[in-house]
Amino acid sequence: MRWPLRLLAFLVWFAKEVAVANLRVARQALTPGLDIDAAIVRVPTRCRTPFELVVFANCITLTPGTITLEADEAARVLYVHGMFVADRAEFRARLADMERRVLGAVRPRIDRGEVGV
Repeated sequence: MRWPLRLLAFLVWFAKEVAVANLRVARQALTPGLDIDAAIVRVPTRCRTPFELVVFANCITLTPGTITLEADEAARVLYVHGMFVADRAEFRARLADMERRVLGAVRPRIDRGEVGV
């Protein structure tokens, strides 16, 4: 019974993230000079199925300022380009948070070992 609530919570959170990212990219486009710290980051994932990996990769790409460049299903790794990556560890942490929320939204049942999903 909690899965629909997790899905709804994810959709609300994701809509907010997309709106904030849109504003940041728009501000960058309208402001003279470049304030971009672009980087490509290797992101290990906890996705277990191709569906989970695709949903996570698409959520990254749908967020303005980020794009999934490659998904290695066998290694369970994504390569992600970000426009604003001043700190790679912090960028990976934000993506890990997104992954946690995605997995909570797409998995109808959460294993007991996955606390925090």
